[in-house]
Amino acid sequence: MPPKKTTRKPAARKPAAKKTTARKPAKRQYRKKKPDRKIPISALFAVIPLILLSAFIILRFSGGTSPEPVKAQPEFVIKEIPQTVIKKIEKNSVPDTVKLFLFEKNIKNTRLDISGSSISIAADSQKTAAELAGDLKQYLIDQKITVDGYKVLTAEDSEKIYNISFKYPEPVTKKTPKAAAKSYRAKLAVVIDDCGYSLPLARELAEVRYPVTFAVIPFTPHGKETASLAKKSGNTFFIHFPMQPKSYPKFDPGKGALFLNMPETIIQAVTKANFEYFPMAPDGANNHTGSAFTESGEKMAQALGAIKKYTPRFMDSYTSGSSVAFDECQKAGMECAVNNVFLDNEEPGLVTVTDKRNHVHSQLIVAAKKALSKGSAIAIGHLKKGTVSALNNSFDEIERMGVQIVPVTELMN
Repeated sequence: MPPKKTTRKPAARKPAAKKTTARKPAKRQYRKKKPDRKIPISALFAVIPLILLSAFIILRFSGGTSPEPVKAQPEFVIKEIPQTVIKKIEKNSVPDTVKLFLFEKNIKNTRLDISGSSISIAADSQKTAAELAGDLKQYLIDQKITVDGYKVLTAEDSEKIYNISFKYPEPVTKKTPKAAAKSYRAKLAVVIDDCGYSLPLARELAEVRYPVTFAVIPFTPHGKETASLAKKSGNTFFIHFPMQPKSYPKFDPGKGALFLNMPETIIQAVTKANFEYFPMAPDGANNHTGSAFTESGEKMAQALGAIKKYTPRFMDSYTSGSSVAFDECQKAGMECAVNNVFLDNEEPGLVTVTDKRNHVHSQLIVAAKKALSKGSAIAIGHLKKGTVSALNNSFDEIERMGVQIVPVTELMN
């Protein structure tokens, strides 16, 4: 039997692999190079200090020990610093500047007296004193020193404030009193207020044989003439400074008055105008009325600060029992005094001149007895016929009691 033909199944053909077509390599895309940005030189100069500052801060606060700074040579400190200090003192010192001024004027230093913050220059006459005051003020201004005033100067340097006054001989010497005690046990000064309204009474007051003080109100009808009369007769002249009374506005203290509602700048301006009203520098000042103003420590301090530029003396008229004017005067470093007795505060029934004269005489004896008990006293009267006519005879009797009649400036300290 013929062998059976075996039919082989054709092997399953694997699918032909797809021919992969070779791809062309992709073109590389190159980024365009950006143009190089050059850093400006000015930016480098700005950055470098910041880098240095940062490095300093890191070194300073990093906790590490920074190298000790190089010490300056001792010779440099010793030579340079004292020279600078000496030049500053010479430039700003008021006493040294005044001495240099006198040297350039060929005025001897023996005419100069410096005591603390007070500087006094002796002149030959009132006219010479006024000229020296003007020249010295301009000289101080040229030396860059702060100065104010016109007859009594106030100058300030780096250390303190100085009052510069000028002394000159009185043109007339008071007559020697007729009745004089052999020895005095006390002193009494009399101030006559409210001068400036009556020239005849002022002339009569100038004829009194004893020293009295004319207290003249500024801007009065005869204020300037009365002030000149006081100086020509050899007496003391005070500016009788108006200040607000408790009775204001019912009673007006007049032109040139200081009021409690005034700021300090106005007080200074009013004070300057009052002093410049007179043709010569007053020997001092006392308050006219002022029972309200003198009770204010703040306002009195401001007023005295302005008054001090023109005169070193102030007397409290004591128109109020609560006045603080004397205390503030002492705080300001001025020569101060306070009234002890009023001579002519008129009482009911005093009608005739004789009655008034007798009343004034009695009050003067009261003042003299107070002087004997305390060593000295000050009394205030007013420019009235009864008051002025009582002075000569009363002073004769008082001096026989052992009380010397003196200018009020002699009792101020």
